[in-house]
Amino acid sequence: MRDGEERHRMIRMIYPAALALCVLATALRASPETVTIYRDEFGIPHIYAETAEAGLYGQGYAMAEDGLERTLQNFLRGLGRFSAAFGPGENEANIRADLESLMWDHYGKAKRYYRSLPETFRSHNAAFVAGINAYMKEHPDQVPDWWTIGEVSVYMPVAFSRQFIWGWPAGQAASDLRKIGLSPDYDVTFPYSNEMAIAPERTAFGSAVLIIDPHLSWYGRFRYWEVRIHAGDIHISGFATAGFPYVNLGHNEHVAWAHTTGGPDTADVYELTMNPENPRQYLYDGEYRDLTTREVSLEVKGENGPRSVTFYYSEEHGPIIAREGDKAYAAALSYAEEIGYLHSKYKFMIAKDYRDVVDALEIMQIMPQNIMVADTRGNIYYQRTGRTPIRPKGFDFSRPVDGSTSESKWRGIHPTKDLIRVLNPPQGYMQNCNVTPDVMMVGSRVTADKYPAYIFNQPERSTHQRASRATELLHTNDAFTLEQVLDLAVDQKCYQSERWVAALRAADRDFEGERRSTYMRGLGGLARWDGISHKDSPNALKYYYWRRALRRLAGDDALRALASKIENYLELFGDEREPQALTAEENALLVKALGRGMEDLLKAHGDLDTTFGSVFRAGRLDYNDTVSYPIGGGSLRRQGMATIRAIGFTPEREDGTRWGTSGQTSTQVVIMSDPIQSFTQPPLGQSDHPDSPHFRDQAERLLSEGRLKPSWFHKEDLLDGHVESVQELEYTPN
Repeated sequence: MRDGEERHRMIRMIYPAALALCVLATALRASPETVTIYRDEFGIPHIYAETAEAGLYGQGYAMAEDGLERTLQNFLRGLGRFSAAFGPGENEANIRADLESLMWDHYGKAKRYYRSLPETFRSHNAAFVAGINAYMKEHPDQVPDWWTIGEVSVYMPVAFSRQFIWGWPAGQAASDLRKIGLSPDYDVTFPYSNEMAIAPERTAFGSAVLIIDPHLSWYGRFRYWEVRIHAGDIHISGFATAGFPYVNLGHNEHVAWAHTTGGPDTADVYELTMNPENPRQYLYDGEYRDLTTREVSLEVKGENGPRSVTFYYSEEHGPIIAREGDKAYAAALSYAEEIGYLHSKYKFMIAKDYRDVVDALEIMQIMPQNIMVADTRGNIYYQRTGRTPIRPKGFDFSRPVDGSTSESKWRGIHPTKDLIRVLNPPQGYMQNCNVTPDVMMVGSRVTADKYPAYIFNQPERSTHQRASRATELLHTNDAFTLEQVLDLAVDQKCYQSERWVAALRAADRDFEGERRSTYMRGLGGLARWDGISHKDSPNALKYYYWRRALRRLAGDDALRALASKIENYLELFGDEREPQALTAEENALLVKALGRGMEDLLKAHGDLDTTFGSVFRAGRLDYNDTVSYPIGGGSLRRQGMATIRAIGFTPEREDGTRWGTSGQTSTQVVIMSDPIQSFTQPPLGQSDHPDSPHFRDQAERLLSEGRLKPSWFHKEDLLDGHVESVQELEYTPN
């Protein structure tokens, strides 16, 4: 008894003290934190706070302030509710996108597995979402009428992150299906990008360099938003997709990282044999099994009542994406149950060197990509990464595989040590501008025969105009200055265009059919052209109109045959084939096209000396803006003018201009010095508010001028005359 009474007495003494400590701890946790947001002269937010959570709160708030509508639109994409707000879209594109999100159950998976994510990420994500909700509460007039959901939930960024990366693995499945003449029930786009790494020994300043240059749409879900955050253990600069915490691409104090499209094969299509007496059953290991079903309601703006849709799934292989006769085709994606993309990005944020990025990639949450990294210790690193299934031998997984047997099932996931990796190559540089790994540098030791076909995942060595120009510049300069590095990121030279001009001049000597003044002025202009599609160059526009007319006269097949005789983008990589002699018919075609092109140019613009930038422009198409600025460079691949500075353009408008709509969306140059230096160039402006001075200012001050701005990553640099405004928020932890 006495022992029991003593225990109770001690409990009575300890409990009040413990309770007081708990109350004190709760009070301390709930104390408001100050978040300071400095806006620089371009309107970019630089967020400072004591804790990472407070910093992420500031990011959510500032992101909503600059572009609430596009942030909420991206959440709708993850939810599969875009057509409920905006209708079916052209050719029902919105409906197809929603059905894909619902088929893969992005939001359902986010809710189901959310607790499996590390608590640190969940805490950051909750603070980020709280910042968005706080802005919406303070500015109800800016919440669009089509947003009927209420507060943003913590699951929405995770669901959208799945939807964002899905185009890459789902696109790989679609490619397999198309090899047998079928198309899936969803749309796929493959963005293109540049990335380049330079080792310290090839720079005049003795530090590694990383060029980060994704080529995405300037509008819609891929539109990037720029930010700097210094909070807790997070010190980052870069660009985030609207609706994402952290940054997708950028750098911290020690490491910079870039992505480009390309990577191992992470998806397969399985051909299922259906039961002729029951189309909801498929054959598997000698017996028929039932497809599982999931019914959803799809709301579409303007329609009376929701559409009812049923999805079908095979337990072993995934959803049915196509049917033909007694066959059904299931898409198996290695990411089907994964939700950790944003968690991977947090691990990038706190990396101390390239090895920490390798650890972040080990959790296998990044979509199939070429990842390039540089760190302040002087390392440059490449990994062809992705969540790569281990396939059994005896099957051709480049096309639909027999799904009626367990013999064809995956055997697990490859660790990163099995993937293509390059650390500090002896060449002192790397580039992967969407090329095969064996042409990332001259004399690459990476060859296809060293890896399984689905890890190398491209059938043969291939490059293109943009990548070959990058290799030429990287390979021929062993002492890059800062100015040369910045120029490299926005280079506008049309690689091997001089070969086409030489072929034209040779053809002109043997062909007397064209001697009109427009033709002669065109020929003279091309002879003087330096091959750079500068905005102020009239001869670059002459080249464009000549090559455009040539394609129209020759047709795609004949033009490809002609190109194979004139250009050789593999020349740097050991292909010593010289330009071949052209036939009389081909010579005549070159000459005729120049005459036709100069007539087209004169008719469209009234002056043969019209400059390239008079036609190619940048402005805010998303707001039907009438203000635009001249730009150079571009992704005019069909005209032989695909430059490192990649820009996709609209078709010709009524006034004969073509406006940029995609391409370099968040170009960054990072100098891995101590302290680190970085420079950026977005294409338009930071704010989506037309009355903001930062609505289109970067189109005028940066894109049009072909220059990058300093990031002012360090506070002392920012405060040295570059702060436009200061805002303080209060963040109260939950």
